[in-house]
Amino acid sequence: MLWYYRAVHFSDALLARDWMDTYQSYHPGVTTMWLAALGLKLFAWQRGLSSAQLLRVEPTQPGAIEDAVAAGVVPLALAVAMCVALSYVLLRRIVGHKAALVSSLLLALDPFHITHSKVLHVDALLATFMFISVLFLFNYLRRSRWLDLVLGGVFAGLAFSTKSPSLFLVPYAALVVGIDRLTPLWPGSKTQPKGSGWVRPLWECTRALLIWGAVAALVFVALWPAMWVEPAVALGRMRERVTFHVETRHYNPVFFNGQITFEDPGLPFYLATMAWKSTLITLPMACTALAVALLRLRRDRTNNKIVGLLAVYVICFTLQMGLSARKEPRYLLPVFPVLDLLAALGLARSIDAIGRTRLGRAWRHLPTALVVLALVLQAGLVLPHHPYYGTHHNKLLGGSRVAQHILPLQDQGEGLDLAAQFLNTLPRAQQSRVWIHALGGEFFDRHFIGFTGTAPDPWINYRVYYVNQIMRNLDSQEWMETWKADQRTDPLWTVAFDGVTYAWIYGTPPEQPAAGGPEHEVAYQLGEHIQLKRVRLSSDTLVPGESLTVVLIWESDGEVAGNYAVFCHLLSADGTLVAQRDGPPIYGVRPTPGWRAGEIIEDSHEIFLEGDLPAEEYTLSVGMYDTETMERLAVYDATGQRLAEDRIPLTSLSVQAAGTHDQ
Repeated sequence: MLWYYRAVHFSDALLARDWMDTYQSYHPGVTTMWLAALGLKLFAWQRGLSSAQLLRVEPTQPGAIEDAVAAGVVPLALAVAMCVALSYVLLRRIVGHKAALVSSLLLALDPFHITHSKVLHVDALLATFMFISVLFLFNYLRRSRWLDLVLGGVFAGLAFSTKSPSLFLVPYAALVVGIDRLTPLWPGSKTQPKGSGWVRPLWECTRALLIWGAVAALVFVALWPAMWVEPAVALGRMRERVTFHVETRHYNPVFFNGQITFEDPGLPFYLATMAWKSTLITLPMACTALAVALLRLRRDRTNNKIVGLLAVYVICFTLQMGLSARKEPRYLLPVFPVLDLLAALGLARSIDAIGRTRLGRAWRHLPTALVVLALVLQAGLVLPHHPYYGTHHNKLLGGSRVAQHILPLQDQGEGLDLAAQFLNTLPRAQQSRVWIHALGGEFFDRHFIGFTGTAPDPWINYRVYYVNQIMRNLDSQEWMETWKADQRTDPLWTVAFDGVTYAWIYGTPPEQPAAGGPEHEVAYQLGEHIQLKRVRLSSDTLVPGESLTVVLIWESDGEVAGNYAVFCHLLSADGTLVAQRDGPPIYGVRPTPGWRAGEIIEDSHEIFLEGDLPAEEYTLSVGMYDTETMERLAVYDATGQRLAEDRIPLTSLSVQAAGTHDQ
């Protein structure tokens, strides 16, 4: 939700021409915000929503925020998908049709890449733009076309606009261009040019890097309006925050190799991430490509140079991220498209070797069949995890059962939506109160129809625990004590992926308000979209000094736009108001714009009776009013007749004389 809110603020700043306010993060995340803002603004225009509603400052229609998040993700997903297709076009010129096709399909089926491509964040765009920039650079070195160099700079600029680790491309581009243009000048090289010596190649190398860098810088500035007005301020903030995060570990503990630590887990953390987040196909095939390149170092220099440069990318980027004190598995995502390409090269070389065997010569379709088999196996390993691709871990290394002892699980809150959906099916879900740790609370709350709390209170009905919270020991002392106590009993519900439990629910449903009291069937229409179906009371005989519980059973068509409060009035025979309870439905947990079509809302209100209330007959009346204008919602009976004062006279109630109840 963080980048969702940033995208809304970014688009508002653009429309207001407040260019400096387009600085929303040091990352800087500009490409993410541009793309998400496009999707969100189109969605808001189509639904008639304001920025205040998108930001949840004002209530919205049921499911609107969940749909808005999806609308914000769609442009990011399309951008990533188009880049996956583009990678095939670029790779075909470098490594040939077969390896290019396998590489693009492995990337399309990379579970770690998919996981981050379907959330509103920066890492998938970063990884994709960096990869495409490198492929354009390789194409330039192969064909010496300036368009490839310029487009490589464009995608580098997109990467720089996405997240600061992309600055890795600067030294990497210098290394790649330098190796390609200057290697022939070394003594003993068979391709050593005659004549001009080092001057011309050095100039060509420098000119190429200057053009590439200038294009990248122009794209970076053009995309980020904050750079148009106060570039020094924007860059200064970026530098300060990047330095801070490089030097400062995360304030939450890190789980690694069975240990919970507040210290830097070191480079092995990323090596483990690379191993367990790859697949049974990509990990061994990438290693095969490296091994074959080493064994055939002198015989196939062109292909071996590509493998070597890709290996340098993986190693050096991993080392760069390893220097930072703050570590998250997703920070290593940019190496995975390169690993997929290495795996494709390894698979292609393995299949070529098999094709040269007697069996391969006897059955000429064997190489193709083996490639198809590998891709089908990749799909078979990955697609069953849909839509929770982050629950995949390398089967070659024992899958999630082993990974749970090495790396933190549940980076994307997998399973918490299912926990919320389960609780939504239980009795009196709207009145239920759930206690969940804050890191998973916002995601859970988007799906839960009751009250989500991140702090303990005496009215809690359910406690939701999740594996990331438990693994990283994110609990307070009170959480830990409650977790230990709950483990002595069977959970109400659990969800597991790949044999590992991801979420637990403990607790019981809330008691039914006014259970056993008199209940009345009614039929009243409030406005155009709300109906009052039934009323249940704690009693039809009242006692001064005590309280009356009124349960109103509402239903709507899901089209309620206004934010309405409920009033419950107790009126004497002459119409005098003697007791009342005004407030939002279900104590504000479910405002009326969030009511879903056909959903039954059990709305409880408690009216306190003064101790000196005279013994006589009283009328209980209810209704709704707009919280902003205080105007009552029009009320109609079953015949369509509008009621006086837009007030529903529910029933008559008797008040006993004081002291009668005790006798």
